Amino acid sequence: MWLRLSYLSFRSCFNKKMVNGKFFGPDISGRYKGVLRKQFYFHGLPWIYDQPKNRELSPYHRKPKGHKRERTREQRIEKIKKNLMNYAEEEFKFRQERLNKRPSGGLDMIVQKMIPSWIHPKTAAQLQSTKQLLLMKRGRQPKQEEEYKTDQNDF
Repeated sequence: MWLRLSYLSFRSCFNKKMVNGKFFGPDISGRYKGVLRKQFYFHGLPWIYDQPKNRELSPYHRKPKGHKRERTREQRIEKIKKNLMNYAEEEFKFRQERLNKRPSGGLDMIVQKMIPSWIHPKTAAQLQSTKQLLLMKRGRQPKQEEEYKTDQNDF
């Protein structure tokens, strides 16, 4: 140990070293570093070769992580406020889709079979296209579109 100290600098001999991308241990181990420190104190010399520790970076002095719901509360509140602005429109669309998907029954079913355009305007157009396809398959010419259109004022 004493021979190594003759050709090494104190600062570098206690630290790990990287050589060609690999880490190597310190030239003087921790045990001998302690022996040297005792000798310095025994002879009344200050030991100035310890690296200062940054205690702020220590995990013991870090703020606790906390629960995720506490960390993301502000973003969640903003998202809720944003979604509440369009709530009435979205609710109306959802209810309308549910009503349109539901099979009609009772008087609505009878009216839909007799006069489809009263309940669903798209149904009349779909009915026209299916009638035209059936007529074309049978070899007949489809009638003009004006004959298929029914006006609510006629009834």
